[in-house]
Amino acid sequence: MDNMKEMRNKLDDGKYNLILEIADSSYFGSYEDVDTKSGEDLVRNYLRSNSDDAEFDNIKIKYNKNRHTVRVNVDLNYDNNTHKDYSNRGRLM
Repeated sequence: MDNMKEMRNKLDDGKYNLILEIADSSYFGSYEDVDTKSGEDLVRNYLRSNSDDAEFDNIKIKYNKNRHTVRVNVDLNYDNNTHKDYSNRGRLM
């Protein structure tokens, strides 16, 4: 989870779009396939490791062989469109 680039964009409807980009060598060290199930597991572990309480949906995953990266794009929802306290960010749950 340390070898990952995170980009977040707030959408008009209060949701967030999250893009996670990881080196293919790191990704394939944990996962065999570039598929939705693996992408969901990656996002779930990422959120858990950052103490992020978001629910996610609309997941898309792509492997860019030329850049040697795997990119996961997902929408995040928060209960009542509010974030919880980030004071535990970085601590395992």
